Amino acid sequence: MTRSKVLPLNISVSSRQHHAPCDCEIQRSRRKTLALYIKHRKLVVRCPYHASKREIGEFISANTDWIEQQLLEEAQREREILRVERGGKIFYRARELTIDFRESRKQKVFTEGDQYIIQGYRLTPARARELMEDDLIDKASEYIIPRARGLSRYLGVEHKIREIRLRKTRSKWGHCTSEGVLQYNWLIMLAPYSIIDYMITHEVCHLVHMDHSRNFWNLVQSICPGYKNYEDWLKQNEHRFWF
Repeated sequence: MTRSKVLPLNISVSSRQHHAPCDCEIQRSRRKTLALYIKHRKLVVRCPYHASKREIGEFISANTDWIEQQLLEEAQREREILRVERGGKIFYRARELTIDFRESRKQKVFTEGDQYIIQGYRLTPARARELMEDDLIDKASEYIIPRARGLSRYLGVEHKIREIRLRKTRSKWGHCTSEGVLQYNWLIMLAPYSIIDYMITHEVCHLVHMDHSRNFWNLVQSICPGYKNYEDWLKQNEHRFWF
């Protein structure tokens, strides 16, 4: 059982400049230690039932620099979130491009110089978003599915694949079930091809090892050398792909 309480806290991304407070949520449970998390410009303190206000206050004070750094980074991520609108910025293939709407009876999504063009008839942000989603799903169908099947043949596990799905999810880029269902988040098509190939490799390798054991990672490494760099890159930039 967890009990929560929210109170104002004079710590924020701009506290030294504008003294704007953030909320602090105290979550008490049967845990034995104190921990801090930052989520949606709110500090969450998880602590034992018996922790006193003084202990919590001292714990927060001891970690003020860390809290402010996390708030700064979260604010930066919020500024970089993809908004499908004319003039918006999109991080496409590791390049920051400017979104532009182009009026035409022919529906098409393409890049031109430093612009990401969404072309269609009587475009609104909502309609442009639909066209962009359709384009990414088409790209994923043409790229991810054949390469996943090709790699599975190479590894001798194609017979284990029951289905390959493309689905937009909020928390995962890929998934593999014990029943042989591979699932990929089609938003990954905004990333460089090296990142996409790593995600394909990761899930197909689960058809061989349904865990994250050393054998699994050795297999990933043999197919995708330097995969740790791709994981790090994705962690640093994945917030720019969701819309």
